[in-house]
Amino acid sequence: MIIMTLGKKCSSTSLITLCFLIWSRGAAGFQVAQYNHCRISLLGSSFQAPIQSRPIQHRRVLALSATSKDDKEETVEKESSTSSFAGLPSYKRIFFFVASTVVIWVSEPLLSLVDSAAVGRYASLSSSSQSVIQLAALGPATMLCDSTMYLTTFISMATTNKLARAFARNDVDDQVSTLSHVMGLSLSVGILITLLINFAGENILAAIIGPASTASVETTKQVLSAALDYSRIRSIVSPLAVMGLTSQAVLLCSQDTKTPGLAVLVASLVNIIGDYILVAKMNWGIRGAAWATSMASILANGILVRKVWQKMQRWKDKQSQKVQDIPFLSLPNRAAFISLIQLAGPIFFVLIGKIMGYSSMTITAGSFGIAPLACHNVLMRVFFFFATCGDALSHSAQTFLPGLLYRKKLHEEAISTSLTTTARNKDIESTNDDSTNPRTFLKRLLFFSVGAGVFNSLAGRYIANSAGGTFTTDSSLVALMSRASPFMGLANFIHPITMTLEGSIMAGRDAGYLVATYVFSLVLLLSQLRYRCSEFVAVYHALLLFQIVRIIQFGLRVWKRTSVSQKKLIEGTEACAA
Repeated sequence: MIIMTLGKKCSSTSLITLCFLIWSRGAAGFQVAQYNHCRISLLGSSFQAPIQSRPIQHRRVLALSATSKDDKEETVEKESSTSSFAGLPSYKRIFFFVASTVVIWVSEPLLSLVDSAAVGRYASLSSSSQSVIQLAALGPATMLCDSTMYLTTFISMATTNKLARAFARNDVDDQVSTLSHVMGLSLSVGILITLLINFAGENILAAIIGPASTASVETTKQVLSAALDYSRIRSIVSPLAVMGLTSQAVLLCSQDTKTPGLAVLVASLVNIIGDYILVAKMNWGIRGAAWATSMASILANGILVRKVWQKMQRWKDKQSQKVQDIPFLSLPNRAAFISLIQLAGPIFFVLIGKIMGYSSMTITAGSFGIAPLACHNVLMRVFFFFATCGDALSHSAQTFLPGLLYRKKLHEEAISTSLTTTARNKDIESTNDDSTNPRTFLKRLLFFSVGAGVFNSLAGRYIANSAGGTFTTDSSLVALMSRASPFMGLANFIHPITMTLEGSIMAGRDAGYLVATYVFSLVLLLSQLRYRCSEFVAVYHALLLFQIVRIIQFGLRVWKRTSVSQKKLIEGTEACAA
């Protein structure tokens, strides 16, 4: 006896549907419109099977008889990676994915935040002025280290996009070759970062610190020397760190959040213990903080890279000899490199734009003196710590949206080739079905974005207003942080929503619009910093303006691109009628 079920429901119609599908697979002239997954149980055992090659005029009937809305939204954990990208994720699934990703993405800014707290609190044991100098040095130093690492995320973003599509097509060959290429590219970029910081780091840091007009020349030299020491120590582990970022993207894209979570836990514990021993007990100051962070990075990224290597070996099992011969590290050939550049190039430009914007803020803050620069370091560490929520939401959009957009595209193409007026009307009506509508997913993701924004705003302002003493014992710095905190809090509220929309644009590969918006936003930000910043707090006016401009531009674009084009549907209907 054969019973066909989908999810938890079973109906007598399902047997008729199965027979019809078997018959339709042998019929000629039918097109593959889309894929739905059914669970077929035979004498107690089950497996996943795709429904395909069905006549378009019966699509609506099959959708009603073979599945339900609840079943489409709920995903079984043991499902294959391909099905993870095929349907609309539920609120519960989105929440756990975003929460897990936040914990993972929080690693890097958390390490920098711990360094700031350790140096600010314990470097003052030897000298109060030395504490301010080292805390000020952490600003440009962590900005250089974190910015160079952040710049390499164009590789991980491109990896997420390419793997998501490969999973949706169940193309193991593409999965393995993509992984090999991006890991080899990550190692190469990491080596370049190490060389860049060691040979050109002093000039870059000098440009970031700026003239510091209210400070003496000697104080500025001390800040530069301390920042350079920190940066060079951190750069030693850059090759492994870049490979770790790419490995993290691979694991998240394949729905593995446990391994990155373990890596974050290890990194946090090692960094806290290292800061306590090297900074608080051995009084190594900013150098001790750098060594503690580097040791944490080695252990955490080693865990990630090892797990990805194991995953690649599993992907190769039972594949052709050509796939099995692909090494773990390789550089892409010409065709693969062009394909990767077409996707990663615009993302790289966007990241450059962000780094230029935030670097300009640091340069402007440094022009007001050492104390404002130290205050800016703490505030930006807090901002970037909470910004991980936005990064996680952006990653979620890039993970789940490609499959939904692919289904939407197939659905609209099927409408234009429908055979009868009745079928066309039913297809147009079903195009807005929640289970295939990308806008429904975005509404769910934006729901979490707003919640994250409210939390980030309140928590960020509380830290800046009431917990400034955690980072420094200087009362003037605490008072300055309190003045700038309202604007940082508003920026923290907008940021998760902005990043959700930006991730949606990346998922849709709308590269031209993304680049154009960042050109406009960056020009506006730089103009604000150049002509409207007469005091330190105005730097955070510019930060807030940067977030507002982006959310307006991205919001209008995403809403338009994820909607069902009624004009297109009508044109398709008229073309078929003709």
